[in-house]
Amino acid sequence: MKVTRDGNVATERIGYLRLVVAGKRAIADETWREHLGHSAADATRYQPAHGVLFWSPTQGPSARQRKMLTYEFADAIGLAAQRRVAVLTDSAMVRGTVTAINWFARQKLIALSPEEVERALDWLAEDVAFDRAEARRALDQTIEAVRDPALRNGTSGG
Repeated sequence: MKVTRDGNVATERIGYLRLVVAGKRAIADETWREHLGHSAADATRYQPAHGVLFWSPTQGPSARQRKMLTYEFADAIGLAAQRRVAVLTDSAMVRGTVTAINWFARQKLIALSPEEVERALDWLAEDVAFDRAEARRALDQTIEAVRDPALRNGTSGG
């Protein structure tokens, strides 16, 4: 697991699935850049992830940070290899926006409430290879990493 220095974003890789968890605070640009660096290193070390589960109940990346992802880090993290992305958020507005985008663009992207994590994992597993039980355990640990100050020590593992 990788945890950003400020403890606000944690990531883990299970098979071809990347888990990304955002804490309750707004994501600072330097934190987002650090997270994307972790993702790029992971894609180089293994291969790009085919799926992403982004757990972000209250905060997500800003417009500037989304541009950072698509313009600065897309090749490094293998954005083109991503088959499915599930966003878990409490924001009904975000979930509605993603649903509307999918009606027109037919993207492999869904947005669900955090209570629908099992549904998100089911949907991701349709096209992404990963161990389901391991992913659920890792997600729980990654969520705890952004909650527990004792785990906020930068890179906290492989």
